[in-house]
Amino acid sequence: MKSKARKINPIYVSPDGGETVYEQLPNGDRILVEQSQKAKDEETAYQEAEMVGAEAIELRRKYPALQKA
Repeated sequence: MKSKARKINPIYVSPDGGETVYEQLPNGDRILVEQSQKAKDEETAYQEAEMVGAEAIELRRKYPALQKA
């Protein structure tokens, strides 16, 4: 049995000027299609910036391998 072909053309959304591209679904959800290395680097830097404070110290104490991370 053939699967139903998509009749709707996909809508692509890029909230950061083309660095990251999502396909927007009819229900409003987004699926990541493409992400540039620059966008990946910015995301990593953002996540690393969050690793400060008491919670980060607790994690580093629990997992000594994170001391230099």
